Amino acid sequence: MTADTAGNEQTTATLTYIYGPPASGKLTVATRLSELTGIPLFHNHLTVNAVRPVFEFGSPPFVEAVWAMRRGVFEAAATAGISLIYTNNSAWSGPDPRARFEEAAEAARQIMAGHGGRTVFARLTASQSALEERVANDSRRAHDKLVDVVRLRELLADLDASPLHPDDLVIDTGRTDPEESARAIMAALGNSRPGRSGASVGLPF
Repeated sequence: MTADTAGNEQTTATLTYIYGPPASGKLTVATRLSELTGIPLFHNHLTVNAVRPVFEFGSPPFVEAVWAMRRGVFEAAATAGISLIYTNNSAWSGPDPRARFEEAAEAARQIMAGHGGRTVFARLTASQSALEERVANDSRRAHDKLVDVVRLRELLADLDASPLHPDDLVIDTGRTDPEESARAIMAALGNSRPGRSGASVGLPF
């Protein structure tokens, strides 16, 4: 899945797009998936935390800088034939959160497709009680993640929890541990196929 492996010609890239609400286990599962596959992990906190010291969180220049960085990484990886694992929070705030989230996911997919690559979408979910129990974990503070239960409830109240696409891989991390979740995504990567002109593919779970 990466460029120039074993002396072969450059291969096309795959973007594994893992999304879900805060505390659904995205980074934990993505980290294990990266360990299992050797695919680099480009999680959303890398860009958020890079820009946070410069611009006010959520401000127009903050959003513009974050997405410029993400698009740049997607474009460079797709051009080089380097696969990536990416995570993104699906519980957005502000006006039209679902539409903006869909637009961001589609922009990433189009970048990959424009270079002959593919995007495999995996949605992580868990019960609200499980999310609330996890959100204040000390491990989340290392990346300046959301740790406020009240704010989590506000975000979940407005969340459209449906998958982005009918064939997205869906994993309940309240019933599936990180190892099993990562291996399910790895299986989807091995069995997925291009569809909808390079659109997302996956297996029901």
